[in-house]
Amino acid sequence: MLTLSKGFKLPEDGDFGDVWFDALEDDIQQLNDHTHDGSNSAKLASTAVETTHQTVTSGSFASQGDGYYRATVSLPAGTDYDTLQIVCRDPSTGDTIYLRTAKLSDTQAYIYTNFVQNFEVYFLS
Repeated sequence: MLTLSKGFKLPEDGDFGDVWFDALEDDIQQLNDHTHDGSNSAKLASTAVETTHQTVTSGSFASQGDGYYRATVSLPAGTDYDTLQIVCRDPSTGDTIYLRTAKLSDTQAYIYTNFVQNFEVYFLS
C-alpha cells in the first residue's frame, strides 16, 4: 500500500482485502472531508473561482432616510447568498468599493451605500 502526498492510499499488487478495504474506506472519508486547503487536498487555483456580474445603476437606489441608499440585486441562477462573495466595483475606474451587503433571501441581496452612482456587482462562487 502506497500513501500518496495528500494522504490517499494507493493499493498495490499483493495487498489483501482486509488492507485494501480499510484503505478504500479511509480514501472515501478523506474525499468527503477535504477542504482544498493545500494539506488535506490540492489547493484550488484562483482560476477555479467563477464570477458573474451585473450593473446596478444609480437609479436603482432608494433613500433609507439615514444618509444611506439601498438597492436590491438578484443573485445569479443556481446560486445562494450564503455561498457567494459579493464584490462591488466602480465601473469607470475598476476600483473595488467596499459596500455593505445584506441577505434579503437566498436569491436576493441588498447593497447599501452613502453615495449614489452606478456600480458593477460581482458574484464570486
